[in-house]
Amino acid sequence: MDPETRRSLRYSSRGYTVDPPALFHPYILVGAGEMLTPAFVKKYEITHVINCAEESDSPSWFKEKNPDKYYCINAVDALHVNILKWYPEFKAILKHYMQDPTSRKIFVHCQCGINRSAFLALMYVCDVFKFPFAGTELSVMKQRPCMMSNSSFRQQVFFALSNNGKQ
Repeated sequence: MDPETRRSLRYSSRGYTVDPPALFHPYILVGAGEMLTPAFVKKYEITHVINCAEESDSPSWFKEKNPDKYYCINAVDALHVNILKWYPEFKAILKHYMQDPTSRKIFVHCQCGINRSAFLALMYVCDVFKFPFAGTELSVMKQRPCMMSNSSFRQQVFFALSNNGKQ
C-alpha cells in the first residue's frame, strides 16, 4: 500500500475504541480486547478467542466460561520486537481453533486491536490462505483504520512473506 493511501486511511480512524473490528477471513475477526462483551460475542457469533497481548488485556468472563476456547500469547508491541517470534504459536492455535467443529468465528485481539493481533492475523491469512499482502492490508485497514501502525511489524511480515514466495 502506498504511503498516501495508508495516511489517508489512518486519518479516517475515529480511534481504536470506535473503529469497528476487521474481518480478515470469514472465520477471523480482529479488534480490541475491550470489545469482547457478551453482546459482541452474540452479534459476531464468536466461539473462540486468541488474546495476542497479556491476560489483563482480555475480559476474564470469556475465559472463565470457555477455558478450552481461549488462548493467550503474551506478545509484545514495540518497534524493537520481532512479531514473528510469536507466529508459530499463533499459527498452531488458530489452525486448531479453525478445525474445531464447533468453531463459527475466532476473535483475535490484543490490547487495542492495532498491531499484535492485526499483524499476526495478516501473516496467517497471507501464509496459510495465500491472500495477497497488499490487497489484504488495504481491505482490513478500510474496515479498521486505526490498525497496523507498527512499521517494524509491517516490514517483518512483508519480508517474511516475500522470502517465502507469497507475494
